[in-house]
Amino acid sequence: MDIREFIDIIVSISNNIFILLSIVFLYSLSNYELYKHKRINQAISGIVIGFLTLFLMSNPMVFVEGIVFDTRTILIPISGVFFGPIITIIASIIAIAYRVNLGGIGMNVGISTIILSALIGIIWRYMFRRYKFKNKYLEYYLLGFTSNALTLVLMLFLPDSIYIISRIFPIYLLVFPVVTMLTGVVIKQQQFRIQASNLEKAQSLLLQSSIDSSHNVEIYAVDKTYKYLTFNIFHKKQIKQYFNVDIEVGLNVLSLLKESNRRFRIKSCFDSALKGEIIHDVIYTSLPGNKIIEEHFTPLRRGNDILGVTVFIRDITEQRLHEDSIMRLSYYDSLTTLPNRRFFQERIVEVHDNQYCPVSIITCDINGLKLFNDALGHKMGDLVLVKVAGILTKHLLPNGTVSRIGGDEFIFILPNTDYDTALKMMEKVDNELDNHLFNGLKLSVSYGIATKLEGDHIDDVLKHSEEQMHKSKLFEKASHRSEFIKSILNTLREKNPREKEHSTRVATICTEIGKYLGMKKHDLNLLEAIASLHDIGKIAIDEAILNKPGKLTPIEWEAIKKHPEIGYRIISTAPEYAEIAEDILSHHEHFNGQGYPRGLSGEDIPIRARIVSIADAYDAMRSRRTYKEPMTHEQAILEIKRCSGTQFDPNLVNIFVDLIDNGVLSI
Repeated sequence: MDIREFIDIIVSISNNIFILLSIVFLYSLSNYELYKHKRINQAISGIVIGFLTLFLMSNPMVFVEGIVFDTRTILIPISGVFFGPIITIIASIIAIAYRVNLGGIGMNVGISTIILSALIGIIWRYMFRRYKFKNKYLEYYLLGFTSNALTLVLMLFLPDSIYIISRIFPIYLLVFPVVTMLTGVVIKQQQFRIQASNLEKAQSLLLQSSIDSSHNVEIYAVDKTYKYLTFNIFHKKQIKQYFNVDIEVGLNVLSLLKESNRRFRIKSCFDSALKGEIIHDVIYTSLPGNKIIEEHFTPLRRGNDILGVTVFIRDITEQRLHEDSIMRLSYYDSLTTLPNRRFFQERIVEVHDNQYCPVSIITCDINGLKLFNDALGHKMGDLVLVKVAGILTKHLLPNGTVSRIGGDEFIFILPNTDYDTALKMMEKVDNELDNHLFNGLKLSVSYGIATKLEGDHIDDVLKHSEEQMHKSKLFEKASHRSEFIKSILNTLREKNPREKEHSTRVATICTEIGKYLGMKKHDLNLLEAIASLHDIGKIAIDEAILNKPGKLTPIEWEAIKKHPEIGYRIISTAPEYAEIAEDILSHHEHFNGQGYPRGLSGEDIPIRARIVSIADAYDAMRSRRTYKEPMTHEQAILEIKRCSGTQFDPNLVNIFVDLIDNGVLSI
């Protein structure tokens, strides 16, 4: 081979190699989706590679007429490895068609070379997807060497094959494997770049989607010159709402802020974040609704470099209001709205300082709150607490506080207040309570006052105040309960005037039966008291039920049946009435055990209750009610006799009837 022939071969092969390297750009094209349908994209990519192969084959190294060589043995295996079978097969078909068109004595070997190269590339793709080469240079070199070595084997079928192979084997075994290696590595790097770019786009899309999904947090980022890098939809809407500006990337955030103080504050936060600080601030704005805004300014970093600032803005108005309400609940009583024990304990520590001397402490306790609860129900008891709290607050000195520290206990702390001033304040409270009736019942409080002077310990003063209150409580307790019971009875009779007359008639019957039984005066007095108080529990029953003109519903009847228990709880609190509490509880028990509330029977029922049961039933039958006409005397007596031994004690029924028959009872 002369020097000119060698140069021609080198030039031809070089042209092929330069053309071949354009596959790098083709790879970018193959990853650009012209159509959403994958098969269409593969078909287009196959056609493009096919025509690139034609371009290589149209610039061949011509050995002799009909025998040409080119870099298809590089391109087609590379196509199989990187683009897969469909694209490679399409490209190979195009290349084969072109080679057939060229004809010549080397046509069959040329076609075989194309098919062999395609098979090597496709097999290599799937073989090394499972068994990965760590060294990509070695992998692609072996690919090129294998493909071109087998191509040389196919050339044995050419005329003068030994002569041809001897001339071109250095190119196929030395140059082409290296070119295959370089092409494969360049494409792999391009592949990594495209994957990284796609990942970055996906991450950016995911990030943007994530920040746009927030409907209550504004998110945006600015660069070092305070220009928008990105922002979420919610931030854009907020800016539009408050500034009537449609923001875009590149807009200077500070240009939106016309108010100098706000502009200065935001710029200061940006500058601090650009220096690496993380800024967190809570802003109380003058925006509609007095919104409370929480802001976070965080450096936007890439490695050690700060590229800008990321800002998160959240409206925390509702959260703060909720937190404030929780805090208020922890320091204030939800029923009376007064400060609670926790508030009191912190305040009492504060006023221990001598600058507050003299400090007067007043401990108060509502008298008979349990009676209110028992007589009128806990809802009414709560209203009593609210009413008393209002009266205490009304007369509270300007520099003082009053706290509810327990069920019915209140404590005043009066800094710089002497004993006499505190006493005058409580006298005003007493006067108002004396002149106030709650549902016809009188309210009162027991209290104790103690005053801290310099040198005294506040705990000792508090203890002394409590002791004084308990002494007052003991003194007033008995008389208050008796008065309270009388108040309940009067209130009940005011609500239902028939009750007084009913009680008087029941008392007359009970007294005569008691006399017949030989009871002493003390027991007769107790019978009279029971007659007056046996229905006192009805104070807690709704008037609409007590005065209902028609038949009671099962629920209403259950409410009525509770009045013996309520009466028992009321009566048992007063020592002077404690002896008849059991009788009040039992006056609706039946002799056969079918009564209420405990189902007692026979002589297990207290005798006074058995007597009241007969008298109460007889007078009830003889009285006009809203839902029935009264019975005649004869009808009532027949009913009493009919229920003898079931509802009533038969012995007491006989005594009752004898007293009537003998004229002792004129009813």
